[in-house]
Amino acid sequence: MILIKKILVPLLMILIVSFSIACTGDKKSAAPELKVGIVAVTSGELFRKGNYLMTAARYAADKVNKLGGINVGGAIHKVKLISADTGGRSEIAAKVAKRLIEKDKVAAIVGGTSSEVAMAVARVCEKYSVPFITPVAGTIQLTSLKYSFRVSYTNKVQSRALARFVATELHRKSVGVLYSAGAPYSTELASFFKKKYEKIGGKVTAFESYASGARKYKKQLKKILDSGAEILFLPNNTKKIQLQAAQARKMGFKGILLGGDSWDPIDLERNNLFMGSYFADHWVPGLPSNRSKEFEKDFKTKNGVEPTELEALTYDAMMSLFAAVKEVSSINSVAIHDGLISMPPFYGVTGTFDYNNNGDPDKDVIISTIRDGHIAVSNVIPVQ
Repeated sequence: MILIKKILVPLLMILIVSFSIACTGDKKSAAPELKVGIVAVTSGELFRKGNYLMTAARYAADKVNKLGGINVGGAIHKVKLISADTGGRSEIAAKVAKRLIEKDKVAAIVGGTSSEVAMAVARVCEKYSVPFITPVAGTIQLTSLKYSFRVSYTNKVQSRALARFVATELHRKSVGVLYSAGAPYSTELASFFKKKYEKIGGKVTAFESYASGARKYKKQLKKILDSGAEILFLPNNTKKIQLQAAQARKMGFKGILLGGDSWDPIDLERNNLFMGSYFADHWVPGLPSNRSKEFEKDFKTKNGVEPTELEALTYDAMMSLFAAVKEVSSINSVAIHDGLISMPPFYGVTGTFDYNNNGDPDKDVIISTIRDGHIAVSNVIPVQ
């Protein structure tokens, strides 16, 4: 018995020491990470937009990781994405943003495709001093929040560009507006457009609103048609505008349809109702810049499909975040915020832009048109 103990005790000690060394070695060998939270709608009727956002975020992270990661103070950091489904609801978005920051310890958050969801995430990030970059939310309410950034232009910028386009390229035709009274995006775009268009000599003959849950617009459309409007401005989401355009055409409207950057060309380019229409855009396949061409080709090779506008915007959001981390050589959230403000102009897929002190980029506005079943760039309106 004594002999067995003499043999077993040293063996156990060797095993314990070996296990401790192995564990310590694993801990030391684990690469440091840059944790990025991704908030997107991956369930419900708006899941497709969430899938676009997630695909582009993964594509950007994989690209950086395959190149070795990001050098931060001499240590190579791998990008780790931690995703959360908002369900397209602001109250859920606020909860998941808080969880990503408190539990998952993310250094920044990217996402939010609607103004309501983006604002909910932005308010949480402001409280915790964590940078938030939305690829596409245009509400001007974000501008006042220090830690919020966006790759897209604001609703004010795009509405003014649309007004200038109608005045110069469409020869100041009279405009009727149909907008959602309960949606910040829609109300902002409608109001800013009206103000700018009238200021430069255009005429808004009807300015009609509807409740957010409405599906029939006969009353509002009748007022617009009776006003003699030659252009129908629909600053609403893609599902709504398809109903609105169909009802307007059925009632006899033969004029031009006009929209904001919420229009999804994938749904509209083969819809005859929208032939000859115009809308504000951020990116389309086939742009002449080398960065855009390279992104388009590589994305299609990796994913088997052409990238969408939202994927291009999300890619720029991710890559600009990585550029800020490199700029300050830190994964500290406050330092990353400072890097986003101070770094040189970012040469992205959707254009060259500089985050201002208020987080809004200076970018030109693309006006796209739908012709013969495809999207074409009609004009580029310089930022003012």
